[in-house]
Amino acid sequence: MRSSHGVDVLTDLLQRSRARGAAFSHSTARGAWGIEFPTGAKLAIHGILGGEAFAWTDDPGRARHVLPGDVILIRGPVRQFMAHAAGAGVVPFAYHPSDTPGTGARRMRFGAEAGDPTTFFCGAYTFDGELCAGLLSGLPDLTLVRPRAGSSLRATLDVFAAEILRDAPGQQALLDSLLDVVLVQVLREQLAADVETAPAWFRAMDDPSVGAALRAVHEAPARAWTVANLAEEASLSRATFARRFTGLLGVAPLTYVADWRMALAREQLRDGDAGLAAIAHSLGYSSEFAFAAAFKRHHGTPPGRWRASKSAAARLEVRGKAEGNGRP
Repeated sequence: MRSSHGVDVLTDLLQRSRARGAAFSHSTARGAWGIEFPTGAKLAIHGILGGEAFAWTDDPGRARHVLPGDVILIRGPVRQFMAHAAGAGVVPFAYHPSDTPGTGARRMRFGAEAGDPTTFFCGAYTFDGELCAGLLSGLPDLTLVRPRAGSSLRATLDVFAAEILRDAPGQQALLDSLLDVVLVQVLREQLAADVETAPAWFRAMDDPSVGAALRAVHEAPARAWTVANLAEEASLSRATFARRFTGLLGVAPLTYVADWRMALAREQLRDGDAGLAAIAHSLGYSSEFAFAAAFKRHHGTPPGRWRASKSAAARLEVRGKAEGNGRP
């Protein structure tokens, strides 16, 4: 019998990826202007509040014309530009003057002092761990989302636009939360609008039967899943379920289960200090040895050695950043 509940896969990936807005700004540009944004963020978001602009990544010839209400997603790290005209000269974002009253968003000014303004906000997102790859894999380098009139995204952007101009107690916390809401709504609208290029898991969620099985796996990855009990979640026969699941996801049901458990295992090994026995128990393996054997089959190296290599790489990265920041 199919479960009446289950974890939403988009929510699960967002929460496990720990997506959070790292910084954002509110900008006003006039006349001839052009900026190049920093490239470090895995995901950047730009919302046009008034006026118009052109945005592009690698090729100005493929620049997108953006209008009030439009939202741009940039999947990085990649060079990203915005200007009054496609291919216009640009200056690095950090070189422009800013005015940051109180604790609100950084306020930037570009171009001339006079002329019709283009106003926009920009946010940069960080993601912890590796699960963001599955979340962002269906997005191109640059995505233009044009919210429908009356949509929830349009309403959120209106609230965001009004709040970003204020300087009131609690503004930073409110803007952080609104930016997170914008991200979820933009991802939901874009993935639904371009289902053909969306990740396989998102397309599969539209299938009532396979979607139910996917939600069940994400809700309880440690359960002793079999094709039979997954088919029961889907209210299908085993043969029909296996065929439909494989057709939508591109992998067999138990392969998906194993892949998801290994993704969760990598997150725990990379980000925490839990012992192998605890990780094995959390993922439904009968023992530490069973987990270690499965991990080695999947990755070609034992989990302890994999963890040590990632820890060493992280230390080198931190050291490199510290040395880089210390340069004149």
